[in-house]
Amino acid sequence: MAAIKQEIAEGSTAEPTEWGKNHYKNRAKKHKRNKFLKNAKSFGKRESFGHGAELERNEYNYLVAILETMTKEKDNEERQLIATNVMGQLKGKEIRTASNQVGCRIMEDLLAYTDEETFAGLMETFAQNFRVFCCEKFASHVLQRTLYVALLRAVAPLQEDQQQDDAEGEDAQQSVKKHKPGAAARGDKSVWPCYEYCLKEQYGDEHRAKCRQFVERMAKYLINNLEEFVWDVTAAYVIRQCLLNLSGITEKKMEESSDTKHLIVPEQWYKLLHEFNLNLMAWPQFSDLIGMEQTSTILQDLVRALASTNDTFQLEQLIAKLFKEVFYSKKIKKEEKDEEEQVKEEQEDEKSDLPKAFQNESSIRLLEVCIVVAPATFLKDKLYTKLFRGHVKQLALSRACNFAVQKLIDHTTDKDMMDMIFSELEDGLEDLLRIGHTGVVLVLAKACARLSCQQGKFVKNLLDALHCAEVAPVKMINAVLYLLPGNVIPATTPKILIHGSLILQTILDFNKPIKFVNALLDMPNDRLAEILSDPCGSFIANAFVKGRFVGEKSREKLVRHLEGQYSQLVFTVHGSRVVEILYEAGNPAQRENIVRELAEQCERLNGKPWSAKVNKRLLVDLYQRNPARWKVAIKNDAKVEKMFDKLVGGKKRKAET
Repeated sequence: MAAIKQEIAEGSTAEPTEWGKNHYKNRAKKHKRNKFLKNAKSFGKRESFGHGAELERNEYNYLVAILETMTKEKDNEERQLIATNVMGQLKGKEIRTASNQVGCRIMEDLLAYTDEETFAGLMETFAQNFRVFCCEKFASHVLQRTLYVALLRAVAPLQEDQQQDDAEGEDAQQSVKKHKPGAAARGDKSVWPCYEYCLKEQYGDEHRAKCRQFVERMAKYLINNLEEFVWDVTAAYVIRQCLLNLSGITEKKMEESSDTKHLIVPEQWYKLLHEFNLNLMAWPQFSDLIGMEQTSTILQDLVRALASTNDTFQLEQLIAKLFKEVFYSKKIKKEEKDEEEQVKEEQEDEKSDLPKAFQNESSIRLLEVCIVVAPATFLKDKLYTKLFRGHVKQLALSRACNFAVQKLIDHTTDKDMMDMIFSELEDGLEDLLRIGHTGVVLVLAKACARLSCQQGKFVKNLLDALHCAEVAPVKMINAVLYLLPGNVIPATTPKILIHGSLILQTILDFNKPIKFVNALLDMPNDRLAEILSDPCGSFIANAFVKGRFVGEKSREKLVRHLEGQYSQLVFTVHGSRVVEILYEAGNPAQRENIVRELAEQCERLNGKPWSAKVNKRLLVDLYQRNPARWKVAIKNDAKVEKMFDKLVGGKKRKAET
């Protein structure tokens, strides 16, 4: 990555801001893809025909040529033609090809574009050799992709009704998403996309039935061989994907946000998932599954899968067993331990006082997943009371356990429980900031805003921890943004931390944010503009304008306070977005003042894509030519926006207190 940046810096005189947000990341991904092809060719020249199963020279060279062809953009018809030809050439050699690194990579991409007859033959071949594919490090990837494609083809007809129901909501939110900074589409960015293609492509009912039978056959095979495969590294990944797919989750790394969509799957698949659950819970060595990371991740995915099925009985049954046999256990007396364990306990006195759930990394990760999906009563009465209560501060200061505390606070819905958690952490904010566990402070602030509790105490304790309760507004805001004590003078100007910015944004959503509102308004406007031009600091403008308890007068003061700085803000990527936000927040006179200031730099506005966007949206060039016509045009745009707000539904802001 550093080499790429250096190469660009030496070969170009353009300003750094000319590049997009993810420019270097995308360049690195492209170099990585090209590097795989380059390495494959170099292996062939050294007569080492790839990792895994050894191929003949002509077979390997053919695969490398296909791999080079597949790196280029093609339409669906070309992809289907390539898939048909290649799979025809590999017929009878599927197992050996899938066990080779290059062959595995090619088959993974081509499987989605195979025709019904070819894919049915592949499913039959894989089904007859499940054991070989499950336990081979390259072939297992091909088996996982086959399972994924079979899932999509089998359940595609069930998604049509859901897609029609979601179409209106997606259309209504589409324009909003387009204006989010850095909100590029996060879909399948592969040159050979699979998800959308398999759901939209038309297949016969008989073929879809075969795909469904393959998924069920594979699930039953894994259930019957669970005791063996659960300890195998490669087979464990196949089990995890099968568990998630049976519940309709298509990605292994499932996001915990509410925006995650799940596919509708047949009811029979839920029964197979429950069979997985019952078999695992019936094991005598169930508690040993958390001892290894690979087995712990199987339990994590099983918990996620059960949670997505909305079967609260099965979910609570599994979580209760985990709590009883894995997370919470009575402490062992020192006399019952051997000498080696006693020495280890003496070295880790604090850790030994914690429940068993916090003794190793794999159990902590499993506990985090359980916290996310556990019912509110179980979370409060069991997980918090038995595991966290009395240890919250100690866990928050731990490098391994502080994320579990963040999950606990983030999913707390009970005010009494939040009050108890806050009472344990309120004296430790300074320690948390000193060791860099700023995520705990952030989720604590969000919980205070979400539950409308302990907000005054949080602000007081935060300012005390930063030693900036009685300092100038600039120092107070800087201390929160940098999360550095106000009495510390760094050698160089620090960067605005994303957690510091998010904490300030959350405080602006408190019931009484007047202290920070006034501090922002009392700052010199050039310093405030510098903060709002920062990638993290720019979102403070969003929080200020949309704050529930930030008054209309304060918003207008902010717009007025930044007059004279808009011509500087508009020429930065993030500052240009702030200009648009404050333009919308201002009254008609203030809006005209903003456009008048920008009109003085009208010739330069089209020099950058972000400033050109502001020019186009605010009609700056029209104002420069004819201010009267600009007022008429803006009024017409306002009418259209008002109609749109009625359709979407706007929210009125509360008055400042």
